[in-house]
Amino acid sequence: QSSNHWEEVFWWLLARNFGAKLNSEAFEAIARSIPINVLAKHKHSIHQLEALLLGQANLLKGEFDDEYPKLLQREFNFLRKKYNLHPSSIPVVFLRMRPSNFPTIRLAQLAMLIHQTSHLFSKILDTKSLAEIRSLLEVPANDFWHYHYTFNQASSFKKKTLGAEMANNILINTVVPVLFAYGVFHNYDTCKEKAIDWLGQLPAEHNSITDGFVKSGLINKCAYDSQALIELKNEYCNDKRCLDCSVGNYLLREAAQEYRASSRPVSA
Repeated sequence: QSSNHWEEVFWWLLARNFGAKLNSEAFEAIARSIPINVLAKHKHSIHQLEALLLGQANLLKGEFDDEYPKLLQREFNFLRKKYNLHPSSIPVVFLRMRPSNFPTIRLAQLAMLIHQTSHLFSKILDTKSLAEIRSLLEVPANDFWHYHYTFNQASSFKKKTLGAEMANNILINTVVPVLFAYGVFHNYDTCKEKAIDWLGQLPAEHNSITDGFVKSGLINKCAYDSQALIELKNEYCNDKRCLDCSVGNYLLREAAQEYRASSRPVSA
């Protein structure tokens, strides 16, 4: 869909993962609604970047009391007409999430990432340092957001920096997959090896899937292990393909042995 434009592919997936679980589709739709060359033209203005992202998310509609959202609203109305932009039809949601994950905050952080970096995917290809890429991701939002979670309600000061957990999530679910896919597409073993090496350096994910496997005796020490367990669940467990899976066979044998041991009659 992107005519092999890897920076654009990376941008779509990056935005999707900034939206996390509840807003992933909405954030990807926002990213797809703004041509990457438009973002590049306005990367030096954090206000215009925020206006583009928040406006395409339909978050700049209505009346505002504060001057800052009024400024963004004016910027967006101008840019929308200039580039004939059509806002996303998928609404963002605020319910059932912590304020630090509100779409306003995540879009503001995404805007700052664009503002502070150029050709991020090219940097990922060129560097061997996972720490360098992580440092690029841990961006703060613009100053306005340190005192707000939404436009019309001020809050006490809290710096809205993208945290280590979110940065790790983006590395695992955006950086590594696109880097590996790029290596496969171009037959670059160095890219594939770097992606696997970075997974081994990242901390393990802990969720209901990985925790279930750990209880069954499997190892989950790094993100490489976590991704393998999640893929195992999706490709085998969900389809009940236990007999086609070496891990499934092992667990079935263990369960059978435990059953036989518990079924033996107790000698008098």
